[in-house]
This record gives sequence, C-alpha cells and structure tokens, in this order.
Amino acid sequence: MEHVEFEDSDVRREADRLAEAYVGSSKNVGLAVGLITGDDCRWLAYGETARGSSQKPDANTMFEIGSITKVFTAALLAEMAGRGEVRLDQPVAELLPPEVRVPSYRGAPITLAHLAEHTSALPRLPGNFWPTVTDEANPYRDYQPSHLHEYLTNATIGFPPGTGESYSNLGAGLLGHALALRAGKPFEELLAERILHPLGLVDTAITLSDNQAARLAPGHTVKGEPTANWDIPTLAGAGALRSSIAEMLSFLRSNLNPPDTPAGAALRTCQAPRPMAWRGRIGIGALHGVGLAAAALLITWLAPPSPGSMWLMVLAYLPVLVAMTWKGFWSGVWAAAGMAIGGLMLWSSWSAWGPVVISLLCFLVGAGGASGYLPPRSRVRLGWQESALRPGGTALWHNGMTGGYSSFIGFTPGSQVGVAVLSNSANSVDAIGMGLLRSLQKPANAADE
Repeated sequence: MEHVEFEDSDVRREADRLAEAYVGSSKNVGLAVGLITGDDCRWLAYGETARGSSQKPDANTMFEIGSITKVFTAALLAEMAGRGEVRLDQPVAELLPPEVRVPSYRGAPITLAHLAEHTSALPRLPGNFWPTVTDEANPYRDYQPSHLHEYLTNATIGFPPGTGESYSNLGAGLLGHALALRAGKPFEELLAERILHPLGLVDTAITLSDNQAARLAPGHTVKGEPTANWDIPTLAGAGALRSSIAEMLSFLRSNLNPPDTPAGAALRTCQAPRPMAWRGRIGIGALHGVGLAAAALLITWLAPPSPGSMWLMVLAYLPVLVAMTWKGFWSGVWAAAGMAIGGLMLWSSWSAWGPVVISLLCFLVGAGGASGYLPPRSRVRLGWQESALRPGGTALWHNGMTGGYSSFIGFTPGSQVGVAVLSNSANSVDAIGMGLLRSLQKPANAADE
C-alpha cells in the first residue's frame, strides 16, 4: 500500500493529537493508524517499531491483533453456515467428541451463534486455565484441547444462553475449535481457505513466514518493557492472528463493500443485527433476591435501626450486593425491590425509608450502566461489538489486546467510514480508534445533509 499523506484537515490534526499523546508516553512504542473515507484509504505511522530503532512502522509492519481474531472466527462460522456445513442455531455439542458434555441451562443448549455473539453464558476464561500456565508472558501456550474438553464436561452456566451478553474468550476459542473439528482441518488452514485468502488477505496469519516474522514489531507490556509473543493453539479463534495496517484496511474495505462471494456473504451475515431475548434473564435469581431482602427486613423488624443511621444503610445494601454476587444483576434488582417495598411497609414513612430507596435506585442504575445491563440490549451481532456514535450513526467495532500489543478496528455501515489502529504496546488504543471514527463520521454526516 502506498503511503498517501492527508491534506491539512481536522481529521489529520485529530489523528496527530491522539496518536502523539499515545506514543509520547514512555510506556508506549509504536503505532500505525489507517483511515477510510469514501474511496480514500490512507495510513499514518507514529513512534518506533522497536525502542531506540528510530524506524516508524509502515503499512506492512506486522502486529498481534488479539481479539480482533474473533471477528474472523465469526465470519468463518457464517461462511460455513452459508454452505450448509453447520447451522447458526446448532448446539456446539454436536461438533465435539461424544464424550464431551457441554453445559446447558435447564436444557437450553449453547449454540454456535451464542459463542459468536458472546451470549453463551460461558465465563471469560475456563476455570482450569490458570493451573496450565507455565509462562505468564505466554499464558495460552500450554492450554490443550484435553483441558478444554475436561473443563466443558464439568462446567455449569448461570443463565439461559441467548438471554444476556457475557464477553468470553473461552466461547470464541471454543467456536474456532469446534468449526475446525467439523471441517477436519486445523483452524488456521480452514480460516485462510474460507475467509482470508478469498478476501485477498495474504499477510494475516497465525504462523508467520520468515518474511512476515522479520516484519513483526516487538511487543511491549503496559509498562513499556519488551515481552514475548503469544501462542494460542487451542483457543486460537479468540485471539491468535497477526496482521498489518494494510491488511486491516483491506478487511475493513471488504466489510464496507462485501464482495459477491461466500466470504462476502459471511461478512454481511455478521453485520446483521440478531435479537437477544434479554427478558428471559430477569427472573434468574428472583427467589434468592427476595429471600435475602426478607431476611434483612426481618432483622430491621426485630432490631429497628435509627432512620439515617449507617446500620440501616448496611442492612439495605447487604442483600442487594449478596444477590448480585450470587445470582447476577437482576437478582440484585429483585432484592432491592423487596427492600424498598418491605421497608416502606415496615416503616410506613417515606421520610424514614425514602432516602434509602433513592440511594438503592441510584446504585442500581449506576451498576447496571457500568456492567452493560442498563439499558437492556435487545440485539447483538456475530463477532462485532456495537456502539452508538455522536453525532449519529452506529459503529461496528472490535478491539484486541495481547501481552505486548493492542488493536482496534471499526466502521459505520452505509457511510464508507472505517478506522484501524495497531500498536506494539499493550496499552489500549480504543480511545484513538473511537475518536477518529467520530471525527470521520462528522464530515460523512455533513455530506449526507
């Protein structure tokens, strides 16, 4: 890709401001930024490929892209579903060896789509992951398929799949593993055959050639110290890919204008919103929450605390916090409702109990917003995360992070605007990516008007 300089523009100034603030920190080393606006596809370089090298990254400098791999894994699922080799609603258990028991919730199975949407209810990492780590600088290296199968056979999940989001490296890694088993070939080979090569991506891979390895920028920890690259053999679908800014821009271009091929159809499938039955999760832990509230109210009845006292606040919050920790956010909501209604009945005085009720309501709104439960999300995508942009528009994006790298890609469907950011430091580049996406979106909105 030819390096085309931006004209003097607000977007270029914003890119320089954000990127130079990032590489200006002693903890960060190098940064490559790619921007798409209509027919223009440009890239910018900041910092160094290695500390002290004075060499800026170029369009073909390789980086680990971490969890952006999940978008490619979801596309692989959609491509195989388009061929009829799997179904989006197919239980993942059907693709695994018969001796592996995949957890379900009261008979509701985890499907392949649930894994790609992060609605499977599986945890971020398997419970037996850390005991397998022999090198903290390369933590996934020793986690084997046997460990994954053992974990699944003994695991449980806390809510019905498809009723709530819970980001899971385990889920995405399991998806890649299951698709590889169904196809009868290694995940890396299958992904290259079905998605990477059909989209013209020849510099995106897990195993690097000698030429690619020579172009790999050394990774650095969040403190700016050199660190090892990650090897992810079993959960590769969650974050094993390496790529360049040129390839990320090509991938974004394919998403903005999907080709008329099976791989292009898969990209369109991944962008389509899918319903999430979040209401099915509200009743989880209701009895536990109400029961905890009843116990706390019994204590206030037997030993009434003084209005406005710290003891009263402790009794009000304790069942809510215990319910949330035990059965999740909605259980905490039930506990808070029980405390509010029961407290008003016991105290029969808004002046005595009202401040507690208002405090609990503010706490729930803050906790629900911070954890993503409020406002309730009614739709998800295969692989992509979704965020509203200001002013206007919806961004589909994903970030990535490994021990020595961070990354971001995002675009706004229908606007021909996209951003890619790759760094060989483990400090997040999300603010750069989202900031530039907003900056690019403004002239796109103005042009539409």
